[in-house]
Amino acid sequence: MTAPRFSGRDPAALRRHLASYWKMEGGNVLAVPLFVWFLVWQADDTPDLAAILSAVACSFLLVVGTAAWRMALARLDGEMALAARLVGFCARAEIPSLLLLAAATVTTGHAVATQGWPPRTIAAVGLSLLAWLEYVNYYHWQLQNFDSMIDFKRILAGRGLRRAHMGRAVKLWRAARRTGAG
Repeated sequence: MTAPRFSGRDPAALRRHLASYWKMEGGNVLAVPLFVWFLVWQADDTPDLAAILSAVACSFLLVVGTAAWRMALARLDGEMALAARLVGFCARAEIPSLLLLAAATVTTGHAVATQGWPPRTIAAVGLSLLAWLEYVNYYHWQLQNFDSMIDFKRILAGRGLRRAHMGRAVKLWRAARRTGAG
C-alpha cells in the first residue's frame, strides 16, 4: 500500500516544501522592504511616508503569509492546536491588513499625483502592489501557481484560479465562531 497523497504529492515531499516556504516568507518580512529601500538609497533618494506605509503593509502581509504556510505545515504534521491558533491569527489580521493596505494605497496615490515618479514613489507603488497581491493570494484566490506542477497544469488547462487555502480556513474558522463551535 502506498502512502496517502496530499494535493497530488507524497506527504514527505509536501512537508519539505511547506517547511521551506514558511521560513522563506518569514525571512522576506524584513528582506523585501530593506532591499527596496536599499535601491532607493542607492538612487540618492530617501523613503517617504508612502514608502514607509507600503513597506509596513507589505511586511504585515508577509507575516500573515508566514503564518499561513506554518498553519499548513502544522495541519500536515497533525499539530491541530497550533494550526487553530494560526488560523485565528490570520482571521484577526484581515481587517488590520485591509486598513494598512488602504492607508498605503491612498498615500502612494497621493505621492504619485504630487511627486511624480522618483525612486521613493516607485518603491511605494511596488511595495503596495506586492502587499495587495499577498492579500489576494492568501485571503481570496491562489495567485501563486508557479511552484507546484499540479497548480501550474491547472492554470494551463484553463481551469482558473483556486480559492486560497488560508482564505477557506479563515472562512471556516469564522463560521465555527458564529455558531459557537469554535
